[in-house]
Amino acid sequence: VCLTCCSRDVMLKVNDICHKNNIKFFTGDVFGYHGYTFADLGEHDFVEEKTKVAKVSSETEDGDTKKAKSGSAETTMVKKRMVFCRLREALAVDWSGKKAAALKRTTPDYFLLQ
Repeated sequence: VCLTCCSRDVMLKVNDICHKNNIKFFTGDVFGYHGYTFADLGEHDFVEEKTKVAKVSSETEDGDTKKAKSGSAETTMVKKRMVFCRLREALAVDWSGKKAAALKRTTPDYFLLQ
């Protein structure tokens, strides 16, 4: 489900219904130069490729410099899971106490939803 240009109450209600029924939910809006997007994908399983390159160094005699040569690249697939929160939980952050330090690193666009 994708929502845009909706009131906060509508977004919260639709997200609660989607989360309860394991339906992926996206919402967003733009206000001039500022905008936001939110995604509740529930429990999202995905696969990520990890590439490891084995480096082989070759030594030469007579004091020449050593050069690193790229060896064979090994790609492995790693299964991962992310658990997304509901919009209601994301908006219910208490900005007092420990979260106050994070406030300095939070983009002002977050507060468009408040």
